[in-house]
Amino acid sequence: MATRRAISGARARLSIGSNVVGWATGVSAQETISLQPVEVLGEIDVQEHEPIGRTVTMNADYVRIDQESLQKQGYWPTGSTKAVVEMLEMTAELIDVVTNKVIYKLEGVKPETRSWRLDRGGLMTLNASFRARRMHAGDAPAAA
Repeated sequence: MATRRAISGARARLSIGSNVVGWATGVSAQETISLQPVEVLGEIDVQEHEPIGRTVTMNADYVRIDQESLQKQGYWPTGSTKAVVEMLEMTAELIDVVTNKVIYKLEGVKPETRSWRLDRGGLMTLNASFRARRMHAGDAPAAA
C-alpha cells in the first residue's frame, strides 16, 4: 500500500510558462462556477441553479530578487497598449519537487494585478494576481 503524505510548501514549486517562480513564498488559486437561479412566477423557491460560467484566479507571493522583475521574467507585459493586448496566455503549474508530479495546473493564464511591499528591516515582497481559463488537479484527467 502506498504511503499517504501531506503536501507541504517545502516540497512544492510554482512554475509559470517554462520559468520557475524564484523564491515564491505562497500561492493560492480559486475556481468559481457562476450559477444563475431559475426563478419563476408563482413560486417562492428557486427551481434550479443553472451553471453559466467559470472563472479561475491565482495569487502568487514571492521575495523580490534583484534584476528579476515580473516583466523580465515574462509574467507581465511591458510597453504599449499593443503589448498588453497581444500578451500570450501562459500555463501555471504547482509541482511536487519530490515526485516531480503536477499538483495543480492552470491553463490560459494572464496577469491582472501586481503590488509590492518593503518594510524597514524586511525583505521586498511582491504579490501578483492572475486570471485563468481553467484549473485542474494534477491527478485528474484534463477536460476536453
